[in-house]
Parts: sequence; C-alpha cells; structure tokens
Amino acid sequence: MDENSKYLELFFEETDEHLQSLNEQVLELEQHPEQSEIVDVMFRSAHTIKGMAATMGFDTLSKLTHKMENIFDLLKNKTIQAESDTIALIFDCLDTLSDLVEDLREENDVERDISALVDRLNEAAEGKAASADVQSEEQTEETDETDETFNLSLHNLEDSDQQVIENAKENGFQAYVLAIKIDEDSGMKNARVFLVMSKLEQQGDILYVEPHAEVVENEDFGSVFKLIFLSKLDEETVKNLALDNSEIESVLIHTIKDDDQLVAVVEEEEIEKTAMTESPEKKAEAEKKEHISKQPEPVQKTAAKTSHKQAMNHSVRVDIDKLDSFMNLVSELVIYRTQLMDISTQLQANELTEPLEQVGRISADLQELVLKIRMQPVSAVMSRFPRMVRDLGNDLGKEFELVIEGEDTELDRTVVSELGEPLIHLIRNAADHGVEMPERRTEIGKNPKGQIKITAYQEGNRVVLTVSDDGKGLDPAAIKASAERKGIETEGLNDKELQHLIFHPGFSTASEVTSISGRGVGMDVVKQKINTLGGTIEINSEINKGTTFKVNLPLTLSIIQALMVKVGSETFALPLGVVQKIIKPEAAEIVQVHDREVYLFEEAAVPVIHLNEVLGIEATNSSNLHLVLVKQGDNHYALAVDDIIRQQEIAIKKLGKELSMLKKYLGATIMGNGGIIMILDIARICHSSQEEESEY
Repeated sequence: MDENSKYLELFFEETDEHLQSLNEQVLELEQHPEQSEIVDVMFRSAHTIKGMAATMGFDTLSKLTHKMENIFDLLKNKTIQAESDTIALIFDCLDTLSDLVEDLREENDVERDISALVDRLNEAAEGKAASADVQSEEQTEETDETDETFNLSLHNLEDSDQQVIENAKENGFQAYVLAIKIDEDSGMKNARVFLVMSKLEQQGDILYVEPHAEVVENEDFGSVFKLIFLSKLDEETVKNLALDNSEIESVLIHTIKDDDQLVAVVEEEEIEKTAMTESPEKKAEAEKKEHISKQPEPVQKTAAKTSHKQAMNHSVRVDIDKLDSFMNLVSELVIYRTQLMDISTQLQANELTEPLEQVGRISADLQELVLKIRMQPVSAVMSRFPRMVRDLGNDLGKEFELVIEGEDTELDRTVVSELGEPLIHLIRNAADHGVEMPERRTEIGKNPKGQIKITAYQEGNRVVLTVSDDGKGLDPAAIKASAERKGIETEGLNDKELQHLIFHPGFSTASEVTSISGRGVGMDVVKQKINTLGGTIEINSEINKGTTFKVNLPLTLSIIQALMVKVGSETFALPLGVVQKIIKPEAAEIVQVHDREVYLFEEAAVPVIHLNEVLGIEATNSSNLHLVLVKQGDNHYALAVDDIIRQQEIAIKKLGKELSMLKKYLGATIMGNGGIIMILDIARICHSSQEEESEY
C-alpha cells in the first residue's frame, strides 16, 4: 500500500468517473436493453475499476467488481436479459462500490460485508458465470503457450513511427524499445500494464504498444508486453522506472540508433546488453530465448494503434489550492495595475503610457486565462440526477420525466462543488411534495408521468439555475395552517410571503415523515447554502400548475468588470454584466405612479430604485442624476445614481463572517489608492424592491 500511496488520488478520481459512467450507462441500458454496445462500455469501466482496485490492494472492491463483470458478460451474450431485477441488482452493486470508495477516501477501516450481494450476483448468473470463467482460463492458458517470445522484436511498425522518432531526436529525446515481463502469478496483468505505462508517461511519451489495447484489456497477451518510449532520460533510468513496479519480473531495453530497422528484430548482441534481473534463472532463460526465431509474426493493424502515437499529454491535474493561490495573485496584480495607472495619470508621465498599456493587456489576458481554468460546467453536478430521480420514482411509486437544459453552462468550480447539496434538496422536494401520485394526476387531467425540469443559463455576470415541476404547487392556505401549528407568525403575510415560509427553519407541510423528506429540514439549508455562495433563491408557484425555484448565483467569485457610480458622497461598484443601458433622463421622463416612480423605457414602465434610499445615504442635490438600466430575469429596473464615474476591472474580496449581515453587497474591492469600495448585489436589491412593490 505504501508504494502505491502516491497513486491514491489518481485512483479516486478515475474510480469516481467510471462509477458515474456506469450509472449513466445502466440507466441507458434500462431504456434500450437491445443495444449491446452499452454493455461493452459498462464492461470497460468495470474492468478498469477492478484493475485499479487490485493494483492498489483493495480486495473487496476488486472482488465485487469482478462478480459484476460476470453479469455484464452474460448480458453481452444475451444469456440473461436487462430486466428490472437485473438492473436493480447492478444499481445496488454500484451503490455498494460507491460506499466502499468513500470508506477508503475517509480512511474508514470498517470492513463492509458484501457476501449477501455476491450471493445475489451468483444467483443471477445461475451458475453460467462459472463456466464462462473456466473458458476464459483455458483461453489464457492457450495464449500463454503461444506467446513466449520475451525479446525485443516488434510487429508491423509504419514509416511514420521512424519519422516521429527522428523528429523526437532532433528535439533532444531518446527512443527506447522495451519488453516488459509480468510475474506469472500476477492477479491483474492488465492493471500492471496500466501502472507501468502511467509511470513512464510522466517522464516522456509512449509511441507504440504491443499488443494493442483490446488484447491488453482482455488479458489475452500472456505475460509480456512491448512498447517504444520517447524520453530525455537515460537508458538506465528508464529501465529502473519500468522495474520499479510490483509484480514486474524483468525488463529488456534497447536504445534505438539511427541505423536501426524498427521492423526487424534487434540483434543478439543488443539483447545481451539489455537490463534484466541478475538471477541465474533469468540468465538461463535469456540464453534459451536466443534460439527463438527472430522473424516477427504478422499481426492485424487496428485503429487503436493510432492512440499510441499521440503527443505528450495535453492536460495535467492541478490541486485546487494552487488555483486559488493563482487567482489571488492575479487579483493582487489587478489592484496594483490600477494603482500604477492612477499614479501615471496624476504625474502625467507620458513615457509610462505605452508600458502600462502592455501591462494592462497582459494582465487582462492572464486573468481571463485563470478565470477559464477555474470554470467548470454545471453538468459535473447534474450528471448524478438521472439516477437519483429514477430511484425516487421507485421509492415513491411515482413516474418522472427528467429534463435537463443548459448543462454546458459554466460556473466557478468553487460554486459548482457546493451546488450539489441544495439542488438535491430541491429535486427531492419536487419529487415528494410537488408531483402528485399517478392516479391523482390522471383524475385532474394531467399526464400520469410528472415532469421535473432543471435549466441553467448565464445572465450577465451571474448564472441562473431553475428547478421546476408540474405538480400541485405551493398552497398558501396549507402553508399558513402548518406555520400556525408550529407557532410561526403569519399575520399580514400575503400569498408570496406565505410561500417563502418554507425556508423557515423547522418548517414542513408534510403530514407524515418519509425517507425522502418531511422532517422539517432541508429548505432552510438550501437558502443558507445559496446565500453563502453569494446567491439568491426565488419561488414562483401556482396551485395545480407547478412550482419553480429560481437560484441566482455569481458567475465567478474573483474578478469582474464593474461600473463605478456615485451615490451621495460615496462610491460603489455595480457588476457590469447586468447593466443594459445608462440614461441621463429629463425630469419629466420619471413619472409618479401611486407611491412608486417609474421610467418609460421602450413603452414599458420600469420601476425606479433610488440607491441612496436603499443604502440609507443622505440624498444630494446633484443635477447629474443618471439611471442605470439593469435586467433581472424577465424584469427591468432603473437604478438612480448621482453620477457615473468610469468602467473598471475589480477584484472581489469576500466580506467575511463579521460582515455577513450586510445583505446588499457582493463583497468589496481595493482601489489603486488603497481605498475600499463596496460592490452592490443588484439581484438582491431588485428582488427586495419587487417584494416591496407587491405589497402595494
């Protein structure tokens, strides 16, 4: 375990991806049981998990996955059908695998008992899996008898390989042929191949592998595999890299020279120079191999071969803390760039203009790059929802159609990582409280299958997520009755305010506690989590038509374009992404309607919000009044400010827990002169204004 500990993080990442893929593929197989290619994808994912688990020494995980493979094999051969019982069994296995992985991640040493699950898998196989295993062993033994050429011969290389090697040498790389023999008693030979290749690819590029990927995947290659490796390391170091893996018996290596013919067998004297483990048995074995024919046997070329000619890896895994540090440094760069520009303007130093423009361009490109690096599609969270909705339907006896739109919409990865919990609460509540039972839906003329819809889209510098259902909606009367029973004050609340009581801690309208919801927790957690992320949540619900929860989140938590405005004697920053237009109105264009002021824009009455009143700042007699037209959802608002200063790029700094009561601000930014400017939360300000307007 110690020697493989550095691969633990890679193991968790790869296993999580394959488990998610398996969940998605099983859902697809349930809908389309006739498509055998789905089982092929499932088989590859399970086989990879089994190989990695065996390599890391996680025997329980490896054993369970192996038993699952038997079921997949029977599905592939049409021996058993993808019926509901089989699908449910596979999902139970996937849930147990996820639990096992979580135990390992949390270093929980409790041994889970999988015997009951293994018995169910054996019963499902009806004894046919055992015969399949025997057949597989016979094929492996037959392969072992025919694949005994532990030498450096390679088959069917193309002219392009020689050209790649020559180009690599011009760039300072050496090309090596390696033949690697795995211990005969190794439990997972294909996993050993993966581990050796993974270690080598950290120091160079693998150009060619023999046998091809499908043979390695099925463990039909005996004990020897060969490859061409490009690296700047010396021969001895490369040999040690390959040998420094458990269950590797010996390694042959040859440095390819300019006059070597790659399609021929390497000469005997070169074999004598190869690095092998120096035991007498190994030397005797080498002498025995010298008498084997050098003529390569023809093998069929496959499309998979092209994958071994790829360039150096184009992606690397980076710790999130390093990205956070990178972001903070770029934020500081923005602050000091602004400070330099202010100093240059004050001193009228024209000779600094061009260098500062270049610094501005480079820093802008840099911050755009770091923002893109941190962005992640919300599909990273949404991919788990189809399986969850399926299970909810089975548990509740309901039918659901899940619709997901805009899953490619990107958010800051710190927001995405925290988004799963609130969205899960919203979906579970939609399934349990929102969508009616099929019989009831039929009675009132609805489709027996309820719809749960999740959408995501970008709106300015924010992202909007909605979770909606076509169920019974939120009944204000039922909410009021439930609130009064719990001692919550409801006097004078309108219907919308009553609906928002579901966010009150401990509130629930469920008449009985279920495994899904109804314990009086959940919705308050949703609101608290979204507020922590700098977002807001709104409710739009109609009785017997459905409910929509609208979550408004910041696109990024770091650097934004802002509009600097004057309110009274104070300066504030508005996120530029929500700004539609800046208007300098005539006095007659702002009309008093009841107790509200509106501005007529494109034949529509837009509510005017005086920021000095919202922020509690003394009004000025400024004749330079401007209206900043912003859009929130489908509504427009006109923010009245005393002056427009300029557009500027700013770095957002969180206010911290001590100032968490300041609800009207996204955060603060530090200006070039060291001053601190507050950043207004336009979504919250407009939402508060809309609630006040609904009271009239």
